[in-house]
Amino acid sequence: MQNNKTDFFFKALSEYISNADAVGEKMITFCDLIIKSNKLYNLTSITQIDEMLKKHILDSFSINKLIKGKSVLDIGSGAGLPGMPLAIANPEQKYLLLDSNNKKIIFLNHVKINLDVKNVNLLHSRIEDFKSKDGFDTIVCRSYSSLSTIYLNSEKHLRKEGIIIAMKGKFPERELSELKAIDKNVDYEVKNLKVLGLKAERHAVIIFKK
Repeated sequence: MQNNKTDFFFKALSEYISNADAVGEKMITFCDLIIKSNKLYNLTSITQIDEMLKKHILDSFSINKLIKGKSVLDIGSGAGLPGMPLAIANPEQKYLLLDSNNKKIIFLNHVKINLDVKNVNLLHSRIEDFKSKDGFDTIVCRSYSSLSTIYLNSEKHLRKEGIIIAMKGKFPERELSELKAIDKNVDYEVKNLKVLGLKAERHAVIIFKK
């Protein structure tokens, strides 16, 4: 239900996705579930829903148009960010949300059931121990490790012409230098992310499959 605090959110959401009204209502329910479960599962330091909608939900959707293909892996998904919002907005894509903390996976299963999300699978595992059969078109991660660690642990799980989208705050100059140090031929691109209502810098580092 829209009110003064969420009006901005619905307008902003329409900049990222076409089905903003239906998805927006689910995102508010999603945030309510995070707030209710936060003490038990230690999901986020943000506790106000209007801040959560900007800093978590709109931030997650800032990479929506960068997603490639039909199969997506979210590494270190935590409270389900960015994987759960992206999956709900894109039911034609299949998402696997991976986290090493089983409490987070229990919470995400609760979300999946409550929001009736059909295109999400959940797995309690470290990416270092994970084995994929067919690989993924896109691998996403938010607030998870350095670019070099992400690359070393994830690149093998990409399908041909697949991409890794690593979400970062300020331009990660040092991390990019470290990435080039471990593989001088690594192919990547850095994009500025526009998160409406958020003044903080946001970037996406897109790493391409060799």
